[in-house]
Amino acid sequence: MADTEPLPEASPSLRGRSTLREVNLRLVLRPGEHYYLHITTLTPEGEPLETRTLSLSNPPAEAEALPLPTWLEETEPRPLIRFWQRLRVRWQTYPWVGILTALALLFYALTRLIGLAQFPIYFFSDEAVQTLLAADFLRDGLRNYDGEFLPTYFENGGQYNLSLSVYLQVVPYLLFGRSVVVTRATSVLITSLSALWVALLLRRAFGSRFPWLATLVLMVTPTWFLHSRTAFETALATSFYAGFLYYYLRYRLEQPHYLFHAVLLAAFTFYSYSPAQMIIAVSVILLAAVDAPYHWQQRRTVMRALGLGLLCLLPYIRFQLTYPGETLRHLEILRSYWLQPMPLSEKLGLFFQEYLRGLNLLYWFRPDPPDLIRHVMKNYGHLWRPGLLFTLLGVALALRHIRQPSYRTMLIAVLAAPSGAALVGLGVTRALVMVIPATLLTALGLEWAMTRLSQVLAGWIPSRISLNALGALAFAGLSLQGGTMLQDALQNAPLWYRNYGLNGMQYGAREIFEAVQTYLQAHPEAKILVSPTWANGTDNLARFFAGDPVPFALGNIDAFMDEYHPELENLVLVMTPEEYERARNSPKFTDIHVEQTLPYPDGRPGFYFVRLRYVENIEAILEAERQQRRALVQGQITLPDGTLAQVAYSYLDMGEIQHAFDGDPTTLIRTYEANPLRVNLFLATPKVVSRLILRVGGTPTRVTARLWSPEATEPMEVSQEVGETPLPRDVTLDLPAPLEVVRMEIEVFSMRDGEPAHVHLWEVRWQ
Repeated sequence: MADTEPLPEASPSLRGRSTLREVNLRLVLRPGEHYYLHITTLTPEGEPLETRTLSLSNPPAEAEALPLPTWLEETEPRPLIRFWQRLRVRWQTYPWVGILTALALLFYALTRLIGLAQFPIYFFSDEAVQTLLAADFLRDGLRNYDGEFLPTYFENGGQYNLSLSVYLQVVPYLLFGRSVVVTRATSVLITSLSALWVALLLRRAFGSRFPWLATLVLMVTPTWFLHSRTAFETALATSFYAGFLYYYLRYRLEQPHYLFHAVLLAAFTFYSYSPAQMIIAVSVILLAAVDAPYHWQQRRTVMRALGLGLLCLLPYIRFQLTYPGETLRHLEILRSYWLQPMPLSEKLGLFFQEYLRGLNLLYWFRPDPPDLIRHVMKNYGHLWRPGLLFTLLGVALALRHIRQPSYRTMLIAVLAAPSGAALVGLGVTRALVMVIPATLLTALGLEWAMTRLSQVLAGWIPSRISLNALGALAFAGLSLQGGTMLQDALQNAPLWYRNYGLNGMQYGAREIFEAVQTYLQAHPEAKILVSPTWANGTDNLARFFAGDPVPFALGNIDAFMDEYHPELENLVLVMTPEEYERARNSPKFTDIHVEQTLPYPDGRPGFYFVRLRYVENIEAILEAERQQRRALVQGQITLPDGTLAQVAYSYLDMGEIQHAFDGDPTTLIRTYEANPLRVNLFLATPKVVSRLILRVGGTPTRVTARLWSPEATEPMEVSQEVGETPLPRDVTLDLPAPLEVVRMEIEVFSMRDGEPAHVHLWEVRWQ
């Protein structure tokens, strides 16, 4: 240790009375020693007011003799030389810490890059679209599909939810083009910063002797292992959040100017992933509140940082002005309970229910958490299950030292992590940020346990030697587990779950489209129709693998089962097993010939390349079915006031008739092929109606209603036409006077479409 004399403890009688303007403390460090000095200022009542951290080191005697690299001697920028000198001193001061941290970062990178295209076994449309949007952005002169220059957000699946993740794919696309490895590796290289930031946090904010513990714990965290190998934007947000915490604590403990770095990383987090907006907001509010005295001391820096924050918000403000209501629409697409017709107290109850689920250790550590299987590593849990005890120790340490900014910030990060997911519903992708504070708390608990164990062994082995040995053992054990996890994922993950379709792994993007292109090379005259039903966003996947224009079409056998298409005999249909069985069992097709099959990872047939043709009397069969489908379906519904009503309606292929009368504007019904959509309602109890309000789709639409009073022989008819809009909207039919109604007939006609057509209806209500 350093040669220091202990400072006499201040007398209680001096507390609150003395005013110290300067304290001189002399520390004599031996060559090669390095320490972090934490200085805490107390209020007159003895409460911690401010903590500052100073980094003190005494390089080895030979440090000054080491020459600069030749290329650096002639370098003009002096900051680069100073950086090299600091790096050289620190490396010689504690070389093993640097070596092991560098090795940990190397192991982390290897576990992310090896077999990157093989695990996860799917390549999801949300990954492909990042590169596709980057390519279209360059093609369209740095504009989005709406012609907006340098847009804040890009459209994905009918909603504007992608931003920074698209911009980050631009340069890799220009250099290397489109491939699974390039798209994923771009994300991996950026998210690997999280492995560095958690190590730096452990070292600089907590004075850890083993900063690499955080890197290795993050490496073996299962949900992070999975998602950090994808191009999902949630991984980017999580990594930038780690940087935000790191620079915030450097601001809080070291130098105020690091607040500007924290603001920039907060902005990166904000623009990476929509649920992260709530997480950043909660984090900033809580940190502003608990560290308010320190912020006041640094108010000049804080005000400048607020100005930087406002500049970072300008793109978001521009987006809100350009696309008003888009945020609410995003929640509507996600079917958030915040838009449901329920009391505010019930909404708040649901929010806190989902929020508390996000803090539940059982959710994070149970072997098979209740998430979509493509977001779960089977039998692993979301967090590192062997580290549960150390996580609890870390939480206990944070609570014990809650007055210290570093520990307090970790607890705030834990509290903020589930807030974004709670707005809609808990899912690991929406709460992935939890892995950062969990990793640090686990590493702190593990180091505390190692330190206590070395003290127990002090009677037999010097504590320093035993602690280093325990550190080496932890390094070896965590590294081995990281390698074992990688091997397990590459070898066994294809068989973890056997549901490879739309509701499961959505396996097959690379396999199908590569096979289709190989088939076309061998049969250039072939016309191929690829089923899109096995995955989300198959149009994006087709573009990603086949380029523009796509040399085949998307569609499935259902279109040929309901309407006659003479070109069927010239097509090769790529079918899923379910579609193939429907075709085989249908009396409409004959001469079914399988030319090729692609297996699922478990060996079962996954996709069929099929040729087939219609039976001779196909047109008569289809006409008979068409007449049958046009007949109205009889049923019964419950109205919002609880009364029952009889109903007759057009045949539906989406939703249930009750959805049109449930008071929920986000549920809908859709006709199978009828245009107009007809709904006939027979009320057991007469209702007084002065207006009808129908929520319909955005196509040009004519809505007609006929209403009968109890004694009427002829109905009152009201009608209205509306033009095209990008979003669903309400159409209001005002009656000339209030009418007591026992029966009503409603027609919703899509004016741009003939028949067959899909007609949508979200809601019918009256006043």
